Amino acid sequence: MTVAKARPANRREQILREATIMFTAHGYDGMSIRGIAKCCGITESAIYRHFNNKEDLYESVIKRKAGQHDIKGTLAKNEGLDSIEDVLTFIAQDILDLASKNTQLMHLMFRSSFQSGPTALQLFMEIRLPYIEFLARELEFREKSGELQKVDPFTSSCCFVGMVMDCALNTGVWTTLTNQKFEAENVICNNVPIFVRGLMKSVVS
Repeated sequence: MTVAKARPANRREQILREATIMFTAHGYDGMSIRGIAKCCGITESAIYRHFNNKEDLYESVIKRKAGQHDIKGTLAKNEGLDSIEDVLTFIAQDILDLASKNTQLMHLMFRSSFQSGPTALQLFMEIRLPYIEFLARELEFREKSGELQKVDPFTSSCCFVGMVMDCALNTGVWTTLTNQKFEAENVICNNVPIFVRGLMKSVVS
């Protein structure tokens, strides 16, 4: 008589954990449902009981990783800071803190930069867009109040968030190239004032 193997208490969670590891290591295009099933020690049909397809599984992985950080909640608590420099410093610090606490998410974001379509869009929507929309609202409000010169809020926000994300992804490379240890605070202190000067209205004496 064959004794059936005991199933994990939460098969879906097991699949998500293993899929996160595999997508992080190989990217979306480099991993298959068959490969993930093999890593889990289960059949492909067992995965399809929980997820419609690979794209659905990948989307669930991203949402699970993003859900470990209440990005929108944190941003909402920091609306209306005193100056645009305070706003940019807060955003940069929060992104760099997220990067240091969740290296898997950073690896997924790095790999997504080589992809297009829904898989790349999913990471953008879950991670980058909340910061971009938050900053765009701040820029628009401060421009109308006379604090800043006229800019395209969305484009400027995309550029700033992208710059910080690049810092988060590549400080290790910079350290290797220059033999200088790049810390998050140093990156913020160097880059935020440069961006602020570009946003502020020129003072005519």
